[in-house]
Order: sequence, then C-alpha cells, then structure tokens
Amino acid sequence: MKPNEKSDVSSANPMNPNAVTALPSAHGDQVMLFRDVSLGPREAELMFRLIHLWEARNPNTKILIGQEMLLIDEEGTLIQGFVPAGHVGTYKLISGSVYKLSNFFGSRSKVQYRVADHSATVSFTWNSALTFLENPPVLILEDRFRFHSYEEFKVNCDSKGDLYDYVCHMKLVNGHTITKHTVLDEIDIAEKRHL
Repeated sequence: MKPNEKSDVSSANPMNPNAVTALPSAHGDQVMLFRDVSLGPREAELMFRLIHLWEARNPNTKILIGQEMLLIDEEGTLIQGFVPAGHVGTYKLISGSVYKLSNFFGSRSKVQYRVADHSATVSFTWNSALTFLENPPVLILEDRFRFHSYEEFKVNCDSKGDLYDYVCHMKLVNGHTITKHTVLDEIDIAEKRHL
C-alpha cells in the first residue's frame, strides 16, 4: 500500500488525524458485561446464558426477520439478542446453555416488543464467533425473576414506558395478603390437615 492511501484497518495512531479510531474491545480474557454494551460495532467478548429464543416473523407476510433471544450475564443483567434471517441456523443455540460471543453490533432496542430493559440489543454480525462453554468459569443464573409491588405497578401504569408482566395476585391460604406479616398457628394448621 502506498503511504498516502487510506486503509480500512482500524488504527489508534494519534499522529494521523485521518486514521480510523479503534473499535472498543475487551483485552485478554476480559469479558464485557451487558451493562457496558452500547450502540455500534464491538470486537469484545460477551459471556452469557441463553434463556429463551424464538423466531421473529413479519406479522403480515410471515417472512422470517430473524431469531430473537433473551440473554443473561454473570451479574444477572438481561439483554435482548438478535440473529438476522441470513444467519439463522448458522449457530447451534440451545436454551439454558452458556456461550461466549466475540464481535457483535450493539443495535437500538425496539420500542415495541421489548423483552429486556436494556437500551441496546446484541446483534450477531457476519464476523460474530459463538463458542459453547461446557464448563463456564463463572456462575450465570438460569433466569431472573422479581416481584413488583402493586404500588410499583400502579405508578408505571400512567408512564409511557414498559409495564411489568402481571402474573397473578398471591394470597396466603388463610386469605391474608402476603404483605401482612401474620404468625402461622401450627396447631390450627395441623388440625385442619387431619380431618
């Protein structure tokens, strides 16, 4: 290459103002956490557990758009993942398995159909490399579940953001709500069990 020609290769040379800046990347065996994922291309490595995956199709034409995923990292942070239609089937993805992904693109999460609170989605690219980890070096949760109080749910009803899933209203067997701290009468319970 001639000295004055521009190169497509990333360079962090501060003396060359025309140089392309280096892509953010993890160093050595460091793994980027989901809280650090932002928009744009990344040459970093992510380690995560695949909680769930499903096909995303155009609702009108039924054409495959890609494969959507829900991922969790070692801190318990959830993020949405996406494999474009042209790469579906390229990766052997199994729910519950732990993987290491290098090279990905942080794309903006969709406003509709959002499955995680994170503002970015981990999108697989042409140069993404996925490795199955049979014995991951750190423990990664299998799922994340949180109880929200009715007050939290009610406050968010009028906001324009996402709502929590409302699964059910739980009560104790004796009819009291869980928020009331009642002392269980073990004698009464034993008598009712032995009819």
